[in-house]
Amino acid sequence: MHLSFIGMSGVGKSYWAKQLAQAGWLHLDCDAKIAERLGEIIDIAEDEGPVHAVGRWMGMPWDAGYEARQARYLELEQTVTTQAIDQLAEHESQSVVIDTTGSVIYTGELLLDQLKQTTRVVYFDVPDAVRQQMIELYLAEPKPVLWQGMYQPTPGELATETLARCYAKLLVSRAEQYRALADVVIDYHAVREAGFGVEELLKIIGS
Repeated sequence: MHLSFIGMSGVGKSYWAKQLAQAGWLHLDCDAKIAERLGEIIDIAEDEGPVHAVGRWMGMPWDAGYEARQARYLELEQTVTTQAIDQLAEHESQSVVIDTTGSVIYTGELLLDQLKQTTRVVYFDVPDAVRQQMIELYLAEPKPVLWQGMYQPTPGELATETLARCYAKLLVSRAEQYRALADVVIDYHAVREAGFGVEELLKIIGS
């Protein structure tokens, strides 16, 4: 079986991809590959995770040069996602999970079609209450985000207010796109129940 995991950053994609890896699956981590390529131009501190380093490099949507860095990130994302799909042909007899980034839905219709044709696309859903927690977490500790024009400040609004309002809209927009792409939707609370493991996850995906 070849799977691709989609959904927002922090929803559990990488956790379950790593669980599958421990069960013998090949784990293709797109976030790690992007960070690895950007490592040539980003200084990553010893106590800093790659995702946070990339977030620091990309900056906020109002920062000078953000648009150029956003475009560079998306270009790298398209490259590493394409390479992950290409690797599937080399592992026809092995189960593979592609651990995509939260912004994979912006990589283009052609690439998303290839992802859907070659893998079973699994979306890790986020309920409204959890989305609010994700907004608060993002405001406290920003991660790299491709805004794709959705950061729209209004006159008289504080930057933090704009960020919270626009990030909430971004999450809703992405949820709609994830669902449209997905073959399987994973309930947020189901995978967090006691005793839920790889076997249970694969039963949901297989059904």
